[in-house]
Amino acid sequence: MANAIIYYRTDSPDTKTTNTTPIDYSDPQNLPVAQILEFVFPDDIMEGVRETYQNNIKTSPVPNQDGVRKLNVQENGLTSNSIVVRGVFKKNAGVGIQRLKDMRLVKQVDTYHQYGVFGIEIDNAPQFNIDPDDQKGLHIISTDIGYAGQAKTRYDFTITLGFGGTVV
Repeated sequence: MANAIIYYRTDSPDTKTTNTTPIDYSDPQNLPVAQILEFVFPDDIMEGVRETYQNNIKTSPVPNQDGVRKLNVQENGLTSNSIVVRGVFKKNAGVGIQRLKDMRLVKQVDTYHQYGVFGIEIDNAPQFNIDPDDQKGLHIISTDIGYAGQAKTRYDFTITLGFGGTVV
C-alpha cells in the first residue's frame, strides 16, 4: 500500500461492472494503475506538502483632514487555494516521471468533476486529503521535474495542485 497517492477520477459512479463483477472505485487505491501516482517509502517519496490559502481582501485608505490613519477593509471571498507537493523518484524514476507527464495532459475537469478531477490521499497527513466530487476537486497548475548531480538516481519533482469548489 502506498504512503501517499495523487490520482484522478474519470466519471461519476464509484462502482463499475466488468464482466458482471462490480469493481469498487470509491477507495482511490482501487483505481486503475494508470490513474494513480504512488509514493511508497523508501523508493518514491512524497517529502513535503504545503497548502497556500489566500483571501481576497481589499483595503482602501480613508482620507481625512485631522491626521487620523484609517483603512477600510472589504471582504471579497477567496482569491486562491493551492497545494504544493514535493518529492523524489528513486527506484522506478522512469515510471513515476512518465506517469506524472501523462497526468498533466489529462483533461482537468469533466461534466461531473467540474472543479477538478484530481485527488490526493496522504496516510500521515489526512488533513490534506481531497477526493474529487461534484462539490470540490483539484487540478494540476504546474509540475517541475529535475535531477541534481552526475548520477541520475534521484529525480526531484514539485506538483502544484489548484483547488476548485466549496471550501469547508
